[in-house]
Amino acid sequence: MHIKINHSVLSDALKKVEKVVNAKHNIPILQGIYMEATNEELIFIGSDSNESFRFHVPVDGENVEVYEPGKTVLPKQVTETVKRFKKDITLKLDGFTLLLQSGRSRFNLNTFAPEEFPKLPDFAIEESTLFLKGTDLSNLIKKTGFAAADSEIRPILTGVCLDLSGDCMQMVCTDSHRLGKVQVRNTSDRDLKFVIPAKSLDKLNKTFDLQEDVHIYCESENQLIFRSGSLVFYCRLLEGTYPDTSRLIPQDFKAEMKINRKVFLDEIEIIRGIANNADNGQGGVIKLHVNGAATISSYTAQTGKGESVVDYESLEGEDNFTISFSGKYIVDALKAIDDEFISFKFNGEMRPFLLTPCESEYEELQLVLPVRTQ
Repeated sequence: MHIKINHSVLSDALKKVEKVVNAKHNIPILQGIYMEATNEELIFIGSDSNESFRFHVPVDGENVEVYEPGKTVLPKQVTETVKRFKKDITLKLDGFTLLLQSGRSRFNLNTFAPEEFPKLPDFAIEESTLFLKGTDLSNLIKKTGFAAADSEIRPILTGVCLDLSGDCMQMVCTDSHRLGKVQVRNTSDRDLKFVIPAKSLDKLNKTFDLQEDVHIYCESENQLIFRSGSLVFYCRLLEGTYPDTSRLIPQDFKAEMKINRKVFLDEIEIIRGIANNADNGQGGVIKLHVNGAATISSYTAQTGKGESVVDYESLEGEDNFTISFSGKYIVDALKAIDDEFISFKFNGEMRPFLLTPCESEYEELQLVLPVRTQ
């Protein structure tokens, strides 16, 4: 293999695929980045066996020139080296030694045998299961993924459930203490249901250019493939049945309060600072009392008391109620909503409450369980 490539093009390609590469992986070949040069394109792959990124760079004779096709597996550390180069880079492979040269800098790097790198499954590019605007997919992830469980006690709850049924596509996520749910129009002609690791969706969201459409391929029962432009992401699905969350969502409410989302969020975060100090940053308990205005407060014997009053826009139903909840959970839920105003739907001091946008292009809701206080 012998190529010449623009330093920014190579750095960007390595950056896109190295997010899943672990330099301490117990399978040595997966400690590196697969690179293949043909006369038409360069292919870069990073994998940890559960997740893989594949990125294609066209050979255009300007940013990329291929003098001799070939393939290798680069050590992950090459990413940091390439990032510091300012001039075009020449890569020439001699056996398992790669000569890396840029300007007056030269490196001889040890590489891995490319034949040992695991093969990724093929798929028909034109036959995607469904597609979404990149901005829509990003918003769906933002409005659900944060509610996934961190603990592996119930592995299925570390994922986001994607349900395609009829003309509806629904994403829902819960850790059993809170829940995020959003629905959009289904662009697939198939009814499918699978659970995607929330951490995989987070990597996708941070790596894809979400200004482009995203095509999703369901080629097997245990893997999902996402493609956007020249970047492809493979992720292993979680096994098991996702719990039926529909029964958790109340349909009737004792009170509905319309309030400015940003003002409400800002005041909660101020009060939450006191609560956080008292519970070692675990999220804090916030109390909301509604009676003519929304009073947000927190009290602990160690720290003391904080209180803030926010005027609401309107209130229907009960005009005097109190509820306590996790400061972290409500802050996360409010940040997942984009609308200027939200509806706080109360159904009892020990019943789940909902937060919904007053206006949204999506059908969405956030559910939070209250906290019992003395």
